Amino acid sequence: MKEFLKSILFAALLVGFFSACSDDSSSAPEEPVDTFDASVVCPAEGVNAYGEPNRGTFTDARDGQVYKYTTIGDQVWMAENLKFNAPYSVCYDKIEGFCDTFGRFYSLHENGEFFDAFDQDLLDTICPAGWHVPSVDEWNILSNNMGGDRKDVNRLYSSFDFGEDYIVGSDDCGFNSLPAGYWRIDGTLSAEYEYSAYCTSTAESLKSSYTCNFNHKGLSFGVNHPKMSIRCVKN
Repeated sequence: MKEFLKSILFAALLVGFFSACSDDSSSAPEEPVDTFDASVVCPAEGVNAYGEPNRGTFTDARDGQVYKYTTIGDQVWMAENLKFNAPYSVCYDKIEGFCDTFGRFYSLHENGEFFDAFDQDLLDTICPAGWHVPSVDEWNILSNNMGGDRKDVNRLYSSFDFGEDYIVGSDDCGFNSLPAGYWRIDGTLSAEYEYSAYCTSTAESLKSSYTCNFNHKGLSFGVNHPKMSIRCVKN
């Protein structure tokens, strides 16, 4: 009889345990719903706040270079990396056609140094007229518009396959982020065909600035590399 009562008690405890587990799982926080819709965030057709087509091209009057652009939310971004031959910029010519595809690498610091104060004149004029180097806040707005939480980079990455080290993106808004990597102080490249590193106009300290990195972890910020790509945003 005692063994029978023990069996009933044990069964009751098991029912209570699994019931509690069920209750805990039902009260667990749900994953946020992904509401991103490219047709709303960055429609290919239509007109933006500047009275221009949402996507198109413009010409840099300084050198005649023609760039694609795209509208994402209330921002208008260049859809290509800057190629203007500015002071302290370099074109990586050890790979044929690299500069034509990926643009030039830039330092925005005085005398083109790795660590130094911003060269304010250069910072103010390096982008075409009517455009500027984006701040950390402006990059964050872009990330939020694209859904954040690692989804942003995949939706901004180029849909072209650059090789085994590159995670091909969906490029939902025509931003076409390119994995140029960055230029190292010894004249070689790091992370080429792997991820993107962009200049920002935000100082990290008196001698450094923030870089905006696109990699498998999403869009993030760190201390500047020696020379990086530039994407300009419309004023």
